[in-house]
Amino acid sequence: MDFLRKMVPGGVERYLEGIEFPIEKRELTERLQRNGVPGPVVDQVRRRLPEGRFSGPQGVLKRLRR
Repeated sequence: MDFLRKMVPGGVERYLEGIEFPIEKRELTERLQRNGVPGPVVDQVRRRLPEGRFSGPQGVLKRLRR
């Protein structure tokens, strides 16, 4: 999460606003890209999240903080 904190001082939470949940990991990363999230941040999300379905933003954030 340190990398994400440095890359996104305002917090990753703001990038999850407006995304409808539940959502699959692949759909989430595609949506982040379409929303203009910087590539390095999307890459970290892609690497850190396990495959699967996320029921809400808190689940995504919890997994990213591990």
